[in-house]
Amino acid sequence: MTMQIKSRRSSIGEARRAELALIGITVIWGLTFSLVKKSLEVITPFAFMTYRFGLAALVMALLIRVKRRKVDRNMLGPGVLLGTLLYAAYSFQTFGLQRTSAGNAGFITGLFVVFVPILSALILKQRPELRSIVAVAIATAGLASLSLQWRLSVNWGDILVLCCALTYSLHIIYLSRYSRRYDLVLLTLLQMIVVTVGMVFSTALFEDFILPRGALLWFTIVICGIFASALAFWVQANAQRVLSPVRTAVVLIMEPVFSVFFGMLLLGERLSWRGWLGCALILAAMLISEIRPEYLRGREVREG
Repeated sequence: MTMQIKSRRSSIGEARRAELALIGITVIWGLTFSLVKKSLEVITPFAFMTYRFGLAALVMALLIRVKRRKVDRNMLGPGVLLGTLLYAAYSFQTFGLQRTSAGNAGFITGLFVVFVPILSALILKQRPELRSIVAVAIATAGLASLSLQWRLSVNWGDILVLCCALTYSLHIIYLSRYSRRYDLVLLTLLQMIVVTVGMVFSTALFEDFILPRGALLWFTIVICGIFASALAFWVQANAQRVLSPVRTAVVLIMEPVFSVFFGMLLLGERLSWRGWLGCALILAAMLISEIRPEYLRGREVREG
């Protein structure tokens, strides 16, 4: 009995650390949203992402050289798949933002929190718990209150951003599967390489390569490349070794809340009562997902 209690406490502690790490990543993403918004005034989106993910790939390659790790051939397929999904998510969002409002894009992108439970059931055969379903519903309502205007129109931009939400959901699902099997530093490197190659071709097809100029742009590329890409996706992979895809999605939906906070702090933006309500609902959803009645009954039930 004593060993079971210790094991249960260890499992809970490990999950808590993974959740805190993910929250830290959403803080970084929320901060970089304001930096990227300013930087895109002087550089095109695909060119910026080429530099961002190129730096991320370089950082992970240097780390692997230091650790002297070798790529497992069996890892190539999963790495390419995850990288392709990540590239598709960013590309769909980039094209979608050019054809829809920021509010619509923010809401529709956040619908990954809805898609993940559905895809978990279909692909991973994991049935989400009731508390997770409730948390997802509340988070979606909060996202709508935070992002949407009273009049919602659907256009091609919205459809493209919806594809972004779907591909990002698939990335969370398959990262949950592969993070338990492979070296995460190598897996992250492969993803960053695939995304970089995709961004290079996208820049060549749709934009022009622009050499970054200005301290703010270089600062943004460094922060996004090292912390919001290389570190962020490595931390997410580590967290998903412990957390279910649904739990991961509920935590990651905190990103728009931190984006709003740093937008107010750095860009002087203001938040309406609907925005405050949306932030409160998203926070409530995350807290609800923390409720673990099975532990209170002295049982260990893993979610996914």
